[in-house]
Amino acid sequence: MKEDNPVFTSAPPRRSLVNHAADVEEQRLVKQADSTAGGVVPVAYHEIGVSPLTGSSIVGTVNGKPVFVDDILGGVRRKIEADPSLTDEQRQQILTQSLRLRTREYAEDELVVQALEATIPEDKRQTIRDSLEPAFQEVCQKMMKDNKLTADEELDTWLEDQGFTRREMKDTFIRRQFVVGYVQSKIQVPKQIDRAALVKHYQEHIDEYTPDEEVRFAEIVVRFRDHGGREGAEEIMTQVVQRLRQKEDFGTLAQEFSDVLSGEKRGDIGWIKRGSLADKELEAMLFEMPAGEMSSVQVRDDRFEVYKVVDHRHPKTVEFQAVQKEIEAKLLGELREEAQKQVLDDLRAKGNIVTIFDGEKPVEKPARR
Repeated sequence: MKEDNPVFTSAPPRRSLVNHAADVEEQRLVKQADSTAGGVVPVAYHEIGVSPLTGSSIVGTVNGKPVFVDDILGGVRRKIEADPSLTDEQRQQILTQSLRLRTREYAEDELVVQALEATIPEDKRQTIRDSLEPAFQEVCQKMMKDNKLTADEELDTWLEDQGFTRREMKDTFIRRQFVVGYVQSKIQVPKQIDRAALVKHYQEHIDEYTPDEEVRFAEIVVRFRDHGGREGAEEIMTQVVQRLRQKEDFGTLAQEFSDVLSGEKRGDIGWIKRGSLADKELEAMLFEMPAGEMSSVQVRDDRFEVYKVVDHRHPKTVEFQAVQKEIEAKLLGELREEAQKQVLDDLRAKGNIVTIFDGEKPVEKPARR
């Protein structure tokens, strides 16, 4: 296949998770449809709080096709139900919450799967599944490395402890690749951006390519309390100033005389940007000093301080040529995201999703990578 996306021209659907109970229920519904006038079958949804959730409970439909609990949760449900520390009520609460988080996402993926099934024959779908085997093996190898496993048998045991089988993991992996691949195959994005558009973006976002002015400074802090009061601290700071005038190393003197917090780091405070210090007078003084210069002794209510500017970075805008490829990659990425969104929006507009959670406030969940 000579395509930008070598796996998909038009992407194939998922293979459903191994779910014998769900398969039996689905076959029963199909037979019922064949014997019912007009082929219309009433689907019995799970009612939250009325009956317990099982693997074959129907929690939604996608274009009339039922979605079962095990289609969404699979091994997660088995692990929850096998946990002896949970009560029946707690199991139901956890299952329900897990379904709230995942049902809509699964249903929207199912819209893509059904679109695949309508356009790609099964033999081609199987060819694509076979082509994904090396990628799946890489996932297994990474999982083994991350969990310090050395043999396939150890991986199988580890997966069982998590409530999954290798077959289920593979089916889920292939399903995700099918969904992503199909969407990618449907988007139309230019391979490059016109230079005039790149220059316009650069000019409109010039601040992003102009680093903030920064200074890196060090300090020596002599606190009154550490030297028996102001007079003792003044004697110490006098020694510091004299030795600095003799060109002794600032960091060495900070390590010897400064308070614990700055002394441990040889006085080095690091880089700061304008607006980052609460003491605006001190900040203004530091940004006015050139690199290598030291301040006079600053007198505070409880301490004496002296500062040295180690380095000073002045803002300089990065030239367009240096960021041209970066800008183009950013704009192409934005175009791809918008095109992907449009493909999914079109499928949603043409399809029909119904779930037992419709009408509830959407639950926020982490973004899927």
